[in-house]
Amino acid sequence: MPKAPARQKLFTLHAASNKDHHSITILPFLPEDSTYPSSLHKIHVLPMLTEDETTQLLEMAKAYASDNKSWDKQQSRHVSYKTVDFAIEDSDEITDYLDEINFDDRVFGALSENYDVDVEDMTYLDLFCASYEAAGESERGTMDRLECHRDGSLLSFTLLLSPPGEFEGGGTIFDALRDVPINDEIPVLRDGGSIQPPQAGYATLHCGKLLHGGHVVTKGQRIVLVGFVDVDERNIKQDVLFNAAKEWGRNDVRKFWDKRRLQLLENQQEIGLSAKNAIHPKWQLLNDELLPQKKRSCFGPGFMMPRSILDNIKNRADDEKIRSRRLKTEDKLLREMLLPRDLRGEKILPGEWREVEYDENGVPIGPGEWREDEYDENGVPIGIEILDP
Repeated sequence: MPKAPARQKLFTLHAASNKDHHSITILPFLPEDSTYPSSLHKIHVLPMLTEDETTQLLEMAKAYASDNKSWDKQQSRHVSYKTVDFAIEDSDEITDYLDEINFDDRVFGALSENYDVDVEDMTYLDLFCASYEAAGESERGTMDRLECHRDGSLLSFTLLLSPPGEFEGGGTIFDALRDVPINDEIPVLRDGGSIQPPQAGYATLHCGKLLHGGHVVTKGQRIVLVGFVDVDERNIKQDVLFNAAKEWGRNDVRKFWDKRRLQLLENQQEIGLSAKNAIHPKWQLLNDELLPQKKRSCFGPGFMMPRSILDNIKNRADDEKIRSRRLKTEDKLLREMLLPRDLRGEKILPGEWREVEYDENGVPIGPGEWREDEYDENGVPIGIEILDP
């Protein structure tokens, strides 16, 4: 059985000749094999805009946000994790400026080079400008951080617009980097797994499925341009994300049952049903409808949950055990989600169609019709979808 590497190998320096390009490789939380590291294990910090371009974009963003009160409260565009932001497409001035400086070409080009996905296979799922302000420095309904989450896109980037001297704290924090020791050779890495670009105009590129968040801003205002970049399905191995989400969901269930255990204990202690020093409640099974009717165990109506099961509920919800399971699942996803180039399906451009099969009357399937992709045992697409012109 191969062994996981020592913790001091948690990061590696970018080997490219460009000294301004910093790269950090996430530690394998599963035994090493030929699938590690994948391109998705890497976080890149590199210059994306010139100083003048960054200044111009920052001024435009501040003006638009001020005129439209975009940064006065948390917006509801992102349902699960609300942010103080505005969509770039809402500002014609900013949209035109980004087109003028070929911003999309730069970002998609950098993502393509570092994650081995063709530029033609990338589209924006979202592009927005967000603001983080230190708590207590403004009467507006702003926010100073963003809880850890996973993006809806495979690839993501955060481009710093504010000069580092205008705020303290901040950065993009990654759970998988939490225990990495600070190293002078990687100046962008801070305590707790936070990545902080060296100056405005730098972008942090990463897989959106890495658990990450916005680190707390303790002083001033941090303004960033954030992009969620979708990748065409021909690059993706089927069911990998589904299986990972299922495993992460099991962690949520573990936390749910332990929360139920603690709430029940608290309620019983308040009415004197459980002793104040008790660590478990008295938990009685009142309904056995969902239990198997054949070959059932000793469970039944009126059954009192034994200490061993209650201990197991408590132990399985331990934060560090949950985190370990979560990181192992995340590592597996990073290794498997992107298909090798030789296994990716054929690329079909919008408006293009071809005769891929015939119906029962010998008529070729043509524009406007759909044939659902089929996948082999390895999750590799073997079908072709035809898009409307």
